[in-house]
Amino acid sequence: MRIGALLSRFWRRDHGSATVEFVITVPLVLAFLFSAVDFGAVMLRQVFLDRSVDIAVRQVRLGNVAASGFAAFRQAICDGTILIPNCTQSIAIEMRPVDTVSWSGLDSPAQCVNRAESIEPVLQFNPGSGGQELMLIRVCVVADPFIELTGLVMGMTLDASGGYHIVSHAAFANEPL
Repeated sequence: MRIGALLSRFWRRDHGSATVEFVITVPLVLAFLFSAVDFGAVMLRQVFLDRSVDIAVRQVRLGNVAASGFAAFRQAICDGTILIPNCTQSIAIEMRPVDTVSWSGLDSPAQCVNRAESIEPVLQFNPGSGGQELMLIRVCVVADPFIELTGLVMGMTLDASGGYHIVSHAAFANEPL
């Protein structure tokens, strides 16, 4: 047989035509499903962090955390964030009173722990003087992606260690003693 006849016969065959559609669509569907799982993990981490910060802030509001209780406050937050591994090493907490004259709060961007260089930012932890003050707290956690090659993670801003930042805010008023 001639080569032209073989190519013509090969071109007319329709065996395996469903395989082409399968090969094109299945990776797209799987990428969508894995992105949904990864997005769910990111949102669960955010929700657990927000809830844990609210519970820990309640303890501060009740006066159960002193200025020297930073480690206990950090541990209280990390106890409620079950989906963030190594939470105590990857969390940065900033708490300070709001100046009610100028209403300046936490105006700088959140500073997170730099896991690539083991340098922790110097942040202020001041649970208040005991008088009536408006307090702001910001917690930043560096977390690794759940699934690293999904479209969600590829679109997120990652730091030098390959983690993304989860930031939670809270405000409360210290009551006078």
